Amino acid sequence: MSWLKDIQQTITDALEPVDVFVNNYLDVYIWYVGFVFIIAGALLFLWKFKGIQFTTIKDQVKYINPMANIDKGKRDKNSMISSFQAFCVGMGARVGVGNITGVTSAIIMGGAGAIFWMWIFALLGAATSFVECTLGQIFKEKKSDGNFHGGPAYYIKKGLKKRKFALFIAFWIIVTYGVGFIANQAANSASAFTRMDALSGIDGITVILGLIFAAMTAFLIFGGVKKVAMASEIIVPIMVLIWLIIGFIAIIIGWEQIGWAVTQIFENAFNFKQIFAGFAGSCIMWGLKRGVFSNEAGIGSVPNVASSADVPHPIRQGLIQSIGVFVDTIIVCSVTAFMVLCCLPSEFMTNGINMTNGWDGVWMNGDRKSGWAMDTVQAAMSNAFGGDWILWVLASFMFVFAFSSLIAYYSMSEANLRFIKDDHKLVQWLRIVITCVVFFACIIPIDLVWDICDVFMAVMGICNIGALFMLYKYVKVAWDDWKKQKSEGIEEPVFDINNLDQQGLDFTNVTEWGAKQ
Repeated sequence: MSWLKDIQQTITDALEPVDVFVNNYLDVYIWYVGFVFIIAGALLFLWKFKGIQFTTIKDQVKYINPMANIDKGKRDKNSMISSFQAFCVGMGARVGVGNITGVTSAIIMGGAGAIFWMWIFALLGAATSFVECTLGQIFKEKKSDGNFHGGPAYYIKKGLKKRKFALFIAFWIIVTYGVGFIANQAANSASAFTRMDALSGIDGITVILGLIFAAMTAFLIFGGVKKVAMASEIIVPIMVLIWLIIGFIAIIIGWEQIGWAVTQIFENAFNFKQIFAGFAGSCIMWGLKRGVFSNEAGIGSVPNVASSADVPHPIRQGLIQSIGVFVDTIIVCSVTAFMVLCCLPSEFMTNGINMTNGWDGVWMNGDRKSGWAMDTVQAAMSNAFGGDWILWVLASFMFVFAFSSLIAYYSMSEANLRFIKDDHKLVQWLRIVITCVVFFACIIPIDLVWDICDVFMAVMGICNIGALFMLYKYVKVAWDDWKKQKSEGIEEPVFDINNLDQQGLDFTNVTEWGAKQ
């Protein structure tokens, strides 16, 4: 099957000029704008909602408890999606390969200090996630499949009354998540297998893996959005827990390096001479880019799945998704970061080593690429657990992480296609396209996949947060209503626009929250 290798190499060579242009020009300049929008939005919402991500921790924890199904009497279990299921689908989007290779590539590209800035941006971005997910709930619609759908396209159309802009956003979400992000998950998962000695020598292994991944994708997404939610409810909590256990064990094994790792994180984070000498490649920028890629706060993805929940008040889902940012970055990403920093061989940190499959590369003292992230994680885990057997465990986790995210990204894509046109035949075509994307993602250069995702993500962030600037007052109305009911002793507030102080805003396009519900 050597001809398969030749085809793959031809594709790689043909796409190299595209990769150079995207990496050196498009990605750099679009993120200057994206940085300003994302940070400005996070600071604005932190101020307007008085640190809501910190002051409502008790309610956030309460609502993610699957046993606390306060609205179970209202919800039809066989048709509607619960708040916990929506949280799990949202976490399925957040907890993916970004928590492994995304974190590691941030360290590779921006230094250990990128981890500190990932923490800062996560704490700030939780407020943005609260606003966008609450907006998604306020402006959601029930479609012909019997489920609620919402997200940026819906609140732009109904809140801003800008249909053309909404159609563009819906299309861009499909392209970004249904193509770009799904390709990233598949490519990184495949790389975990193809870079192991036991598999790397097999001719056409990427094609074989592509076919396997595509078949599994088709099996999942042709089952429909309800099965997507049910699968996430089972997979995500188990996946996160086991990964955390493995990570903590690795950190304990490398405990002697914990002090060094902490020192590196904080020293590098505040090396302002290095930061401002090349801001596009600094720890601040890479902390933001990879942090946002992982927790997805502000880029309009999670509101698509948060809107699917059948809840008594929009604020409830906003609070649930806010804590999701914390779980993803402060907990899961941190475990991965410390595992890498504490467990890498010392020679890997200084002079570079002969990486997996004999591929030579330098981690800290030379040209850096996001595509090296898998080799770096593999080296750390192999060193910690004393053998290459752990690489099979890592590959298994990459596979599960990738597919949990893929489930969520498909759900987002379907919701936005139904926004453009609620047609079952088009949904079937979308499923076919996504299945093909998964296959081809396994055979194209992984660095190009990362670069394209970065560009798509920046555009989404700019457009989505621009809309949030103009619509956040609707969230303020809902927040004031929730607080008022709480102050009156109502344990579980219910949102009804007919009994609401609308504060001069137009709620005529809010269709799912009247007494008729």
